[in-house]
Order: sequence, then structure tokens, then C-alpha cells
Amino acid sequence: MSAGSLSSRVLVINTLSFAVAFAAWVALGPAMRAIAHEFQLSPTSATLLKVSPILVGSVLRVPVGMATDRFGAHVLFPAALFLGALAMAALSVLHSYALMVPAALLLGMVGTTFVVGVQSVSAWTEKSRQGAALGTFGAGNAGTALTTLLFPLLAAVWGWRGAFRCYALGLVLTGAIYLLVAPRRTSLTKSLTLRERLAPLRSRRAWRLGLYYTATFGAFVATTLTMSEVYTDTYGVSAKTAGLLATTFTLTASLVRIAGGRLADRFGARRTLQWSLFGVAASLAPISFHLGLYLTVGFVFISGVFMGVGMAAVFRYIPDCFPTSVGAVGGIVGAVGGLGGFVLPFLGQWTKGYFHDPMLAILPLPVLALAAVSVQTIWVRLQRDPDTRGGHFSMIPAE
Repeated sequence: MSAGSLSSRVLVINTLSFAVAFAAWVALGPAMRAIAHEFQLSPTSATLLKVSPILVGSVLRVPVGMATDRFGAHVLFPAALFLGALAMAALSVLHSYALMVPAALLLGMVGTTFVVGVQSVSAWTEKSRQGAALGTFGAGNAGTALTTLLFPLLAAVWGWRGAFRCYALGLVLTGAIYLLVAPRRTSLTKSLTLRERLAPLRSRRAWRLGLYYTATFGAFVATTLTMSEVYTDTYGVSAKTAGLLATTFTLTASLVRIAGGRLADRFGARRTLQWSLFGVAASLAPISFHLGLYLTVGFVFISGVFMGVGMAAVFRYIPDCFPTSVGAVGGIVGAVGGLGGFVLPFLGQWTKGYFHDPMLAILPLPVLALAAVSVQTIWVRLQRDPDTRGGHFSMIPAE
């Protein structure tokens, strides 16, 4: 098999598997209204259960990324899928909130597949195509659109418990296919010491990339979890309609990552990211001013375009700046961004309650985007960090 066809096979299996995993990772979002009603949950308890998978899938990206550098994606990816299937099956039969929280935490394992796929795709793709390849892989975020669109339909037929069983079956089948199709990589970083594997944790650049990913991916997760509720509670649309409206955002943000990777290859990751962060802030800020439904949907759609480009640009940095620690650095960046997806909905609930305005639940997102682009601009000026073009990065040592 030629190198090109092998890299394409790796890209396809990782992207499709990540889409299934991501669909399961955010499934508690559209299911929460029914779950909260059945268990009589307070808003805080419902939010905690909804974001528990986001928390675990974010925090564990760091150790899972390091483990992927050591053992390979062909081991870690199916393992995460099978654990997620177990969690989904448990959630479908449990009748106690106290037991559902641990199951939701276990479900978070499917969120770690992102960093596993980043390591796999970057390892099998030549440098000149890594931006486009990683952007394509990141389009697996479209799994979120699968959930916002498909879950309400499954729940309407079989209830939320039956929908969860369908997800469990899908995760098992995906894990089995990954085991059969994904190649084994033998040139893993087995000789690195633990200290060398932990070295990226001391890099300020890695943590700055995490901030940028929080303002793009974290905002993407928070918007996904927030807007369906805004559409139903503020504009009075049905759950199915809210799911369709949310899908216009999630699908767009996911697929645009492909173009975002190509833009980062051509114009440089720094410049591409900078404009995308400006775009996120400019498109989300007007939503707080109680626009009509169609204008709100339009601005959310536009924000999805900028988020998708920004997510791809962030990960275009990693293979060139940290060539032997893609999994570890990807884990750090993904963890920080995922934690943003965990924290931002709580911040939105706080601003919503403090100002007694449901539309202000979105306010932390444009504020964060402005903060991130400010940090990026100031740091570049202080460090004279040059722009990068055409996929060729200056190998500036990680601070």
C-alpha cells in the first residue's frame, strides 16, 4: 500500500470514529430536559450532569495523549470507544441521579479520542499536508451535529433511554471497525523518559495554545450546550426545531475546520487564528441584545464559521513546534479547551441569573475571544514571533 493511500485510510477511520465518539460525548445535552424532568433535577444538578463528560474528556486528554505517544492510537482509540459504550449502556438503565453522575464521568472517555486521533493523523501525514489533514480530522466535530439532529428523533421514538442504547451499540461497532482497519505504528516514542514526556507541561507556548483553543473549541461546546435551551426557553420553539437550528451551527463549525486547516497552511496559523478570534467575538456579542430568532440563528451560524477556522489553526501549530510530543501537547491543548467547554456553561448560568436575562448566558464567550486575541497580539509583539506561511513554521523553541 502506498504512503498516500495509507495516510488517507488513517485519516478516514480516525475522522469517522471521532465523529461517533463526539456525538456520544455531547449526547447528555439534548437529553437533559427529559432527564431533568424525570429526576426532578435543579438547574445546577442538571448542568453538572450535562457537563460531566466534558470535564473528564478534557482533563484526561493529557495522560491519554502521553499514553498515545507511548502505545499508539490503535490501542487507545478503541479502548476509549468501548468504555464510552459501557457508560451509555449504564445510563440507559440507571434510575438514580447519584449513580448517573459516575456513568456520565465514564462517558467522558470518548472525549479523549480527539487527542488520540491528532497523534495518529499527524504521524501518518507528511508535513506539507498536516494542516489540511488535521482540519479534516477535526471536522469529526460534526458528530455534535449528528446528536443535535438525530437524538431528538431517536428519543421521540424510543425515549431518551432507548436513544442511549442506540449510541452504545454505535460505539461498540465503531471500536470494532477501528481495530480491524487502523494500522499499527511501530515507530513510537518508547525511549523517552517520563521527564521528557512531561516536558510540554512546562511550555508556556503549549498553555497559550490551550487558551486559544478554549476561545474556539470551548466556546463551540458551550454554544452547543447553551443554544438549544435558549431557542426553546426564549423563543418558544419545540425541542425538534431547536435541534435543527443548533445543527446549522454545529455542522458548520465542524466542516469549516477542513477549510480552516488549508487557510492555516497557506496564510499561517497565527494570522488565521487572529482573524477567527475577532470573528467569534464580533458574531456572538450581538446575540446578547435580544435579536429576533432569525438574526440570532444567523449570528450563531457565522460564529460557527470562525470557530471552525480557529480550531483548525490552533492545531496546525503543534506538529511543527512539538514534533516528538504531538500527543502530549495535543492533550494539553485539548484539555484546556475542553475544560473551557465545562466551565463556560456555568459562567453562562451565572451571568444569566445575575442579570436576570437568559440571553446573557452567551456573554462569556465573546469576552473570552477578545481576551484570547489580546493575549496573542501582545505576546507576538513582545516575542517578535514571526508569522508562518505555507505550512513551514519557524522552529522557535518552546518556552
